[in-house]
Amino acid sequence: MLEGWKEFTEIVAKEGKHILHSHLRMGTPKLEGNLIHLVFPNETIKIEMEREKYELLQFLRKKLQNYDVDLSIEVDEKEMKRYAYTTKEKYEKLVAINPLLEELRKTFDLDI
Repeated sequence: MLEGWKEFTEIVAKEGKHILHSHLRMGTPKLEGNLIHLVFPNETIKIEMEREKYELLQFLRKKLQNYDVDLSIEVDEKEMKRYAYTTKEKYEKLVAINPLLEELRKTFDLDI
């Protein structure tokens, strides 16, 4: 499931859907039975993910050959209050705000 998730994330990035790409990389989805659980820090991200739910599920169901897979999207505002301490965490937080930073890093082959 995680391989399919990463593959879909890469496809979204190539299509130029940077905000969706950032949301997909925000956390690690957890699979329980046929239900994929996602937790986001605010309602806005949840709504944006629900708009893309059909396309995501269609891809994952085909990839996993399991048409019973479904998505559970929740909001946990405690996630929003998480602070970035390491250089990598700070970078990931900035990429969440502006996904084009990742493209810039790759273009100039920069390290974090």
